[in-house]
Amino acid sequence: MNNENEICLETEINVMLPPNVTIVIVEDDRGHYLLTKNCLREAGIDNEIIWLEDGQAALDFFFGETFGKNHHRYILLLDIKLPKVDGTVVLKRLKTDEKRQSIPVIMLTTSTEQQLAKDCYDLGCEAHVVKPPGNVLLRAIERVKMNV
Repeated sequence: MNNENEICLETEINVMLPPNVTIVIVEDDRGHYLLTKNCLREAGIDNEIIWLEDGQAALDFFFGETFGKNHHRYILLLDIKLPKVDGTVVLKRLKTDEKRQSIPVIMLTTSTEQQLAKDCYDLGCEAHVVKPPGNVLLRAIERVKMNV
């Protein structure tokens, strides 16, 4: 999955997001990141996309000094199994923080384990999507865009 030109084969949905929405993808695998990014672009999403490679980078980004100083809103696509800090820990920190709990979080995973999905929903995620991304991810973004 290291081909930069890999495309999302299931993009039947076009998604329009407000221009002030930034999508943050936290994914340690470059191939998975590129596939997700290409899927979003094919669906017509031309918003800014930020790539962070581990859970600590996500915490630094969302809990850093500059958070909230601009007028950007965020949708977070968060891998579960991440180096440094696990995605579920990042999710829990965001959803228990008053200033950040409204950020829509879509969990991404290669696991089909039902308990893992339940745990993510219990922690407050808006959706749980099994990779590779496709129409399921796009429908989830369509649903959460009302909350940004």
